[in-house]
Amino acid sequence: MNRTQFIEHAGRRIVYMNFAGVDDVEEGLRVIEQARLFVAAQPKQKNLLTLVNVEKSKFDDRIVQALKQLAKHDQPWVMAGAVVGMSPLQRVIYRVINAFSGRRLAAFETVEEAKAWLVRQTQPVPEVPPPPPPG
Repeated sequence: MNRTQFIEHAGRRIVYMNFAGVDDVEEGLRVIEQARLFVAAQPKQKNLLTLVNVEKSKFDDRIVQALKQLAKHDQPWVMAGAVVGMSPLQRVIYRVINAFSGRRLAAFETVEEAKAWLVRQTQPVPEVPPPPPPG
């Protein structure tokens, strides 16, 4: 099953990377690579909106490295990106990934909040909302 696909919200397409519930590192590496290939297959026009769901997913150093590389790789394609479902530790990693990749990924509590924010973006994002406080 491919966990990366287009979804639609308010008439706009969003690349949904569903990493939720991935509890095996090898599977995590596979789904991250699938996401990379999915984005690479799109026209390189810096117009994609991406939504990454990491809720209840497990990770280690290899996953963190793969996510950093994915964020950096996707930069030429992506206009705006959002992440949902982060644990407190994942929030720390989120900051590292943003710093490493030069991307400005916005963080939200829910998929619906993220989708609503993404579809309002019409150009590359100079600033993103701060991550919500741990809940």
